Amino acid sequence: MPDKSKALTWTELRVGVVSIVSLAVLAFTILYIGGGGGTPLARKYVVRAVMSDVNGLKPGAPVRVGGVEVGNVTKVEFAGAGGRGLVEVTMRLDRRVRDRVTTKSQATLGSLGLLGEKAVDISSATEGDPLEDQGYVQAAVEDPFKGLLSDASDSTAHLRRILSRMDAGEGLIGKALRDDELYLRMADVSQRLQGFLTKLESNRGPLGRLVNDQEMSRELSGAAKGLHGLTARIEAGQGTLGALSRDEELVRDMKSLTASLSEVAGRVRKGEGTAGRLFQDDTLYRRVDGVSARLDAVLTRLEQGDGSAARLLKDPELYDNLSATLRDLRGLVADVRKDPQKYLRVKISLF
Repeated sequence: MPDKSKALTWTELRVGVVSIVSLAVLAFTILYIGGGGGTPLARKYVVRAVMSDVNGLKPGAPVRVGGVEVGNVTKVEFAGAGGRGLVEVTMRLDRRVRDRVTTKSQATLGSLGLLGEKAVDISSATEGDPLEDQGYVQAAVEDPFKGLLSDASDSTAHLRRILSRMDAGEGLIGKALRDDELYLRMADVSQRLQGFLTKLESNRGPLGRLVNDQEMSRELSGAAKGLHGLTARIEAGQGTLGALSRDEELVRDMKSLTASLSEVAGRVRKGEGTAGRLFQDDTLYRRVDGVSARLDAVLTRLEQGDGSAARLLKDPELYDNLSATLRDLRGLVADVRKDPQKYLRVKISLF
């Protein structure tokens, strides 16, 4: 019969061993995850930085080199003797960035967001000697987070000044807020614009019909299609316009005609030929102007009734006399033709 006390003891022993192994695996896993992978003690080394103000930096904050998270902050405390007013930050970094963190690198305070968790940023440097374990990295003089707050404060002050000017009625927006006349004008413009949009939405008027009338829209669409078809026919060389656009000989003739017209215009500008002299010679212009003046004077005298020609135009009695004389002359010519011997007798006498 087996001993129950020994079996119970062996069972308890196995439970204890499994528990210890599980705790060891859990501890290793925690250290592995917290160390960023690998064996924590073999892949980590410690660097320090002395800063004037850490701005609420706490242990556990991430540390970044060149923007890549490579470690975390392990301790934040006041510096020892000789560092009055300074704060010492202890950081644990991955050894794979040891060549990038040198004596030329600088540590600055950063943030994971505008108002998020604080972080430490270390600049990646290719110059200088790599820092040894427990070495000190230089801290930047200026704190970028404080600079951001300072810029925000300046922006707020500038915005406050702008709002003050607006409240005092300065500038266009200030006048719009304070000037009643400008407000009334803007209200009037708004009402007119609303009226225009109302008319545009209705079927009255050309614009409203153009927007709302389906028939007009179809007509415009048909006209556009017709114009497109006409353009296509011209491009294809169909019809008179298409033939004109495709006829190379006609194009050459047009170019020749254009060149000839250009040459003629050049000769006219130079005063060559009759047309050139007409455009350029003032003497010919004065002669034409004198002839026009004389014709104007003659026409004026005719209208006033001076001279025979004017009396012919103005005097009815003279017109009637001339008309009667012409009738008598026509009668005489008719008689002569009828009986020429009556008027053409020749008497010859001899002495």
